[in-house]
Amino acid sequence: MPGLHALHNKLSKDGFSVLGVTKYFDRGSLPGENGDMKARLSKTTSVKDMDEKAFGEHLKTFHERVQPSYPFVVASREELDAYKVPGYPSLFVVNKAGVIVYVQVGGGREAVLEAVIQRQLKAK
Repeated sequence: MPGLHALHNKLSKDGFSVLGVTKYFDRGSLPGENGDMKARLSKTTSVKDMDEKAFGEHLKTFHERVQPSYPFVVASREELDAYKVPGYPSLFVVNKAGVIVYVQVGGGREAVLEAVIQRQLKAK
């Protein structure tokens, strides 16, 4: 997520935007009050046995603590199936015409992702 946050901040002025999409999960993790999920002292809290309403509240709290520069939405099973989501996390780059031009499963690889996005931003 920090990589997406940085890319969004760097490229949003050029027309690039990020939309975080998730599905309903009955469990998750909340970062500590400082929003850091990786620091040893961040006191990440595991959350279990959530219904859909509780998951919505969990996602809201997660967003407030992490404070990414982009919004999150919860997709339906039908929406996820339409994109053939291969695993989590998945990342899709969609061009200006609405065509998926890049799919990445897992995090990292920000340099590759930025190159793909830059190429799409320059495309006519």
